[in-house]
Amino acid sequence: MQDLDDFLTYVVSNVDGALFAAIGSVDGLLVDQYPKQGNDLSAFTAELTNVLGNVGRLNQAGFDGGPLQEAMVTAERLMSYARMINDELFLFVVMNPSGNLGKARLYSEQVAPQILEMFT
Repeated sequence: MQDLDDFLTYVVSNVDGALFAAIGSVDGLLVDQYPKQGNDLSAFTAELTNVLGNVGRLNQAGFDGGPLQEAMVTAERLMSYARMINDELFLFVVMNPSGNLGKARLYSEQVAPQILEMFT
C-alpha cells in the first residue's frame, strides 16, 4: 500500500522544476508535504487556502463557473499550481518559474484519485 509521501514524491520527481508538493485542507491546515526537511509549508498552505477560497467564490458568484478545480499563482521566483482533490482537500506543487506546468497538471491529476482513496 502506498502512503501520502509516495504520491508527493512521485509528483516532485516527475515534474521538471518542482521544489515541493503538498496536500492542504480547506481549513488552512497542511496535511503532508514532500520533502519534509527544509521549508515548512504550513503558512504557505494557509495563505493558498485563502487564495483558492476567494477565487472559487468569485468564479461561482461572478460567472457561475462551478466549483474551482485548478489554480495557478505565479511570482518572480516561484510558481504554484493547485488541484482540488475534493471539497475538503487540495494538492499543490511549488516550482521554480521555469517549472513544467503541464507535467504538474498531469501528475497531480493522476495521483488525486489515489490520494482521495486514502481519505475515504
